[in-house]
Amino acid sequence: MSIIFPFRALRPPIDRVEQVASVPYDVVNTEEARELASGNSLSFLHVSRPEIDMPEGTDIYADAVYAHAAENF
Repeated sequence: MSIIFPFRALRPPIDRVEQVASVPYDVVNTEEARELASGNSLSFLHVSRPEIDMPEGTDIYADAVYAHAAENF
């Protein structure tokens, strides 16, 4: 049987909500995500679609992409 523990949610400050909030990662492709997050370093797309900060053609499943997501978080 699994044991599930509660955790405290992370929420952005009220004045930054609109900048941080983003569409779900699976409803946009890399190019669309790159366009939506352009000029907004606070967009959660930099965490959920970290390949948008890397050169085009980067393998989205590469370890470096996951490491970059962790850094952005």
